[in-house]
Amino acid sequence: MSLSRSATGITAALLFCLGPASVQAEWTGGLEGGTVVRDGDSATRLRGHLSLNERPLSHYLYAEWYRSDNNSYEIGYEPRYWFTDKLYTFGDGRVRLEKALGIDRDTLLIGGLGAQLIATASQQLWVEAGLGYRMIDFTPQTGLEDADEQVGTVRGGASQVLADLFKLQLDGEVFSSPSSTQSQLETGVSMRLAQGAVKLSYRIRRVDIDGIDAVNDSDTAVSFTVGF
Repeated sequence: MSLSRSATGITAALLFCLGPASVQAEWTGGLEGGTVVRDGDSATRLRGHLSLNERPLSHYLYAEWYRSDNNSYEIGYEPRYWFTDKLYTFGDGRVRLEKALGIDRDTLLIGGLGAQLIATASQQLWVEAGLGYRMIDFTPQTGLEDADEQVGTVRGGASQVLADLFKLQLDGEVFSSPSSTQSQLETGVSMRLAQGAVKLSYRIRRVDIDGIDAVNDSDTAVSFTVGF
């Protein structure tokens, strides 16, 4: 019941961001909920997203919640303006709270260029690079000063559907600023079911912040996904 109420809450929050007129457009979305094992501890992970894949302007909204002793949240919005079938410019605005890493609030605004190198029913491949600005507030326990700084990113992703039953996914990104660097890689495999898919994913992450030891983090998640 708790998982169901939380999933409904994420969906409602995303729909509220869209406004009544936008909801009537051809929006698609999905929910992912399940259990995450991180450094021997378990947590509940909920993800939700909504997208409007129109041209020349497309939209993508998402929210993510890790429920544990140190809850973490992230919500973001990514519009794209397409110049051609493959080339586009993008914006990225997100807010993250992750006290397990000593982050009280991390606000990020980025713009850049991207390319959809492959886009078929069974294959996807894309890459992006951008520059922007970051405002990060650390928890008092870290002893670090809050920072407002420029940031750059390079990221990409790929997916492959096999026999219309399995889907392989790989996503990676690197964020770099004068005070910190964060990199992460997530891989997953989904198996199609009647009402969605069962997904197994693994994520590794490294955070280097000036003044403290590097943080290496990983988690494994088993979840049920609405959509494929």
